[in-house]
Amino acid sequence: MKGAPARAIQELAGNADLSTTQRNMHLSPAATEDAIRLLDGRRADLKVAQSVET
Repeated sequence: MKGAPARAIQELAGNADLSTTQRNMHLSPAATEDAIRLLDGRRADLKVAQSVET
């Protein structure tokens, strides 16, 4: 949740498979909401860019 790459966490945890690390990475509801807002913002930025191009 603090921005560390999952691959780095995998190595630090000693997990052989990234899927194991991902299964154990739990996001808080706030982190999930932040990700949704980030993606919604990018989609809005894309719409603005497309309207400027046309």
